[in-house]
Amino acid sequence: MKNLKKKLQKTNKYFRFYFYTILIIFLVSIILISQGLLLLNGIESFIRYVLIFTLTVILTLYIIGNFVFLILKKHIWIIIMGIIALIFSVINCLGFYYINKTYRFIDNINKDVITYTTNLVALSNTKKINTVGMISNEEDIEGYVLPKEYIENNNKKYKIKFYKDYISLINDLYNNNIDGLFITSNYVIVYNNEFNTIKDDTKVIDSYSKEMKNQDLVEGTNKSVTEPFTALLIGVDSKYNGLAQNAAFNGDALMLVSFNPKTLSAVMFSIPRDTHVPIACNNNNENKINSAAGYGTKCMIDTIENLTKIDIDYYVKMNFKGVVDLVNALGGIYVDVPKPDFKSEYCLEDSNRISRNICLKEGPQVLNGEQALALSRVRKAFIISDFKRVQNQQLVLKAILFKTKSIRNINDFHKVLNAVSKNLDTNIQTKEMLNFYNVGKSLLFKNNLNENGFINIQKTYLSCYSLNINGNSTTQYYEQSLNEITKAMKVNLELEKPEIIKTFTFSVNEIYEEEVIGNKYYYEKRKETLPNFVGQNYNYLNEWNSTRNLNIIVKKEQSNICINNEILKQSVKSSTLISNINSLTVTICENIIEEKPINPTQPKIEEETNDIIEDMLE
Repeated sequence: MKNLKKKLQKTNKYFRFYFYTILIIFLVSIILISQGLLLLNGIESFIRYVLIFTLTVILTLYIIGNFVFLILKKHIWIIIMGIIALIFSVINCLGFYYINKTYRFIDNINKDVITYTTNLVALSNTKKINTVGMISNEEDIEGYVLPKEYIENNNKKYKIKFYKDYISLINDLYNNNIDGLFITSNYVIVYNNEFNTIKDDTKVIDSYSKEMKNQDLVEGTNKSVTEPFTALLIGVDSKYNGLAQNAAFNGDALMLVSFNPKTLSAVMFSIPRDTHVPIACNNNNENKINSAAGYGTKCMIDTIENLTKIDIDYYVKMNFKGVVDLVNALGGIYVDVPKPDFKSEYCLEDSNRISRNICLKEGPQVLNGEQALALSRVRKAFIISDFKRVQNQQLVLKAILFKTKSIRNINDFHKVLNAVSKNLDTNIQTKEMLNFYNVGKSLLFKNNLNENGFINIQKTYLSCYSLNINGNSTTQYYEQSLNEITKAMKVNLELEKPEIIKTFTFSVNEIYEEEVIGNKYYYEKRKETLPNFVGQNYNYLNEWNSTRNLNIIVKKEQSNICINNEILKQSVKSSTLISNINSLTVTICENIIEEKPINPTQPKIEEETNDIIEDMLE
């Protein structure tokens, strides 16, 4: 009898150990899944809290039930309940793993830390460096802060010459006024437009990198993405895969999007990178809009806000190399590739810019990542190069958004998140990014009602013309076209009421084409640049100015080697925008004809002629 009692006590001891072990595992799994569910702030809050409450109740019942079964010595039920608890524990742990992994991908999109890099660059034929140029702005990390650290850490005895801007700095390198310069490691891509042979003309002498807090982070408005909002999409052309490797970018693609989650409608406004506008952080001096990127994201945002008179709630900066990863993660995108004007230019460099081995074919097809990037970049294949490129970028973006509907499992979702998190930076906080779940749910619900249902994307086209300013080709836009686009965006944002169209006509003989806002012929007067008046007659200037009313100031310069009233100099150089000129000073020739002194010993020609005539008459 004693042996049986000891045996039962020993058996109970084993089952208590079994119960306590499973209890600890089950408790830890519930804590983990609860922590994960609490991370998903804003997503199905009622369901999340009900689930946490349900798990807590199950845990309580498990504890009470096992104590009862231990007392009643119902060991088989202890084993069954332990197995059920283990199954719940595995499910909880897997749920926490996937939730935590997803959250980390999303949270990593905000780049709090960036590896800044500066390069010491010289011309290819330079043998020795004595004088080095750098930017004078003490807040410029890659142009001033890191170069200073590099010089001090390496005890370099360079003679330093400071510059206000990088263009002047690079020009002095080409003119041999300095032997080397400090510049971002992305300098070839950033300044290739101004110096198209810079890659072959220069070499990197040394490089210095440092991981620092992101200095280019612009705070968003914290507007909920469940309300109408705006986002500036910035395409960054970088030689690195990822955005945490370098801060410099050239704003190669700019797209302002207004999105209304209530109506699931978006207006996309692609801004040509050569659009000539006042640059906000450069005293509103006019330049190509992509030059604002050289001053940072805030400068770009302020410049576009001034242009459109629309507040930008968020920005999304994406590395072009990330387009390759994203499209491949989606399994390709379906695009109707437009017919080129010049087929020979439909082959482009790959994402590493090694060789022109990515060739596009016209027509509907599935594009891989490299092909999608090539379509986003191509310009020279079209007569209206920059304008066609922004249209192609809209095609690619629309195709990417549409393909996201095909994501059906968590692994594919993580592939997409991984591609995005490495190559994307934004000021949308993690909490707000999670709110996109509600937008996605609306999309799925809409698609269940209508198989063709999706976001209604309204495309726009900024009507422009080319104008040479100070030797550079720029893109000038029609104010009427810009106003039509911004009005459409404000209507979509519910800032303005739409105009009700009361009449509508159509013809069965005409093919319906989707309206592209801003794509019209406008009779608006085009901007002008100042001609070169040097060598022209002053009367020509007066006639030209009769319809422009510039304040003309005249200075005279006496000379006997020029034509009277010929314009010798002008105070403002040609190809300057007339709208930026208040007055023009010209120097004109006042010709002096000096009479030669007559030698009294020599007869006058007239007297000699008279004598000859008299002799002939005699």
